[in-house]
Amino acid sequence: MMRLSTTEALLIVFDTNAVNLLPPSGPRADIIRKLRQSGHHKVAVPWMVMEEMVAHQTKHYPAKYQAAVNTLAKLRDVLPWDLESSLEPLDLQRFAGHWRDVYEEIFEVIDTSEDAARMALAREAMGLPPAKQSKERSEGARDVAVWFSILEYLKKHPDEEICFVTANTKDFGDGAAYPYPMNEDLRGLEDRLTRLTSFDDVVAKFTKEVSGQEAEAAADELLRSLAVRARVASTAVEVLSSPSGFVGLDAAETSVQWRQWLASPETELLSIADVTGHEIEGNVWYTANTRWLLYGAAIDGDHDGQTRYVSCVWEMKVLFSANGKEERPTLLTPGEPTLPDTADTRFMKVLAELKARTARLTQRALKSRLLRSPAEGLIVQSLSDIPTLDIAGLLPDVSIPGTLSAGALSHIVASMPTLDIASSLNHDVFKNLTTGVDLSGLLPQQDFSSLLPDIDFTHLFAQTGINELAAQALTQGLEAAADDETQSPNEDGEEDSRSPDDGSPPDEARP
Repeated sequence: MMRLSTTEALLIVFDTNAVNLLPPSGPRADIIRKLRQSGHHKVAVPWMVMEEMVAHQTKHYPAKYQAAVNTLAKLRDVLPWDLESSLEPLDLQRFAGHWRDVYEEIFEVIDTSEDAARMALAREAMGLPPAKQSKERSEGARDVAVWFSILEYLKKHPDEEICFVTANTKDFGDGAAYPYPMNEDLRGLEDRLTRLTSFDDVVAKFTKEVSGQEAEAAADELLRSLAVRARVASTAVEVLSSPSGFVGLDAAETSVQWRQWLASPETELLSIADVTGHEIEGNVWYTANTRWLLYGAAIDGDHDGQTRYVSCVWEMKVLFSANGKEERPTLLTPGEPTLPDTADTRFMKVLAELKARTARLTQRALKSRLLRSPAEGLIVQSLSDIPTLDIAGLLPDVSIPGTLSAGALSHIVASMPTLDIASSLNHDVFKNLTTGVDLSGLLPQQDFSSLLPDIDFTHLFAQTGINELAAQALTQGLEAAADDETQSPNEDGEEDSRSPDDGSPPDEARP
């Protein structure tokens, strides 16, 4: 079988039979993610394969829905009271859309053009490979659509190669030779298309499994790094938000409800399990099931806007690499936070360390005068909600004719600084906390004059004294007034016939 060049871009394309009913959180999906994340390979399915995968997950939904409806009907027949339970309407598009989103996170999708679809139907009608002719009818248009999608991609991307993974050697051939007219379809592209027959072949060809003990040791070191802990903390702020709330422990180790984090919590890795590693083109990628302890300030679950320190346990699968610190871990399938086990002495020790770490950070902030009072602490954490203060924009629009040119004024305004006092916090949380609260009294009275640059503007003014300018302006004003007195109401010397009594507006007063 022809081997692919390692110097050109490689696209691995799966047929439906190789990834049918693929569990999105299973090991095969993780390997696909590793291949894509490695940057050495792309992994895709043709549009027709994507729709078949969605259909295989969706096709039983209407029958199961109807079975539930029938069960409710039977229950109503035997109950002496009205059954309050009901089902939401059947929504096939929503169900299919869910699985389409799930699989599009795992695979890229190769488009099937209108021409490819038309040619697929025409070839099926003729019963020519990869379609086939049975005794009563022709079939296989979907296989032909997959075939033409691959060929179109190769023609549009002349620098790429494709490895097509399918167990259907009966219709697609074994890759060594293709029947007519597939051999004509492939003419000139033969060197850029190779074949594998199963997912296991992909794993064997493109990856090398790392031993469990070696993988666990590497995973433990990487997942305890500051970069990974920061990634987990920021993700917790992004995804952990629920009106119904989550469970956790408060400072008194009592079970409480909380809705979302006020800021990034402190994190610590509790345990690692089911670590698998695969080497791809010299780089090792791992997946592992992890448990994390989170501790930080959160919004209370009673919808009263109060905050409290809470701790919880968060489980998730993590995809990460040993390639270097620049690699960002991918957090897969995170679950909901759970209640910590206070009977676990190891857990309580880790929690005590997190509390001590948080206390040290708070003391450091106090020493830096970031938290001089609870009110100012709230302001410091939420300065991102305060708009940028443009000092230049606060100055009046002053123009002295004959003294400052437009360019000079622009130069002065441009030299004024813009003071950006924004920082970061969970914006939505702070907006909810500050509704109806006047914080203006808490803000310090600042003198911004020291922020203005020391600029000498005298060279921009004409060499004329200010008294002379004032006298000149006054003289011009008096002369203009005198002209108004001597000028007739209109050019014809006739008095204006309009008056306020006839509803017409009076003449505007001149300066």
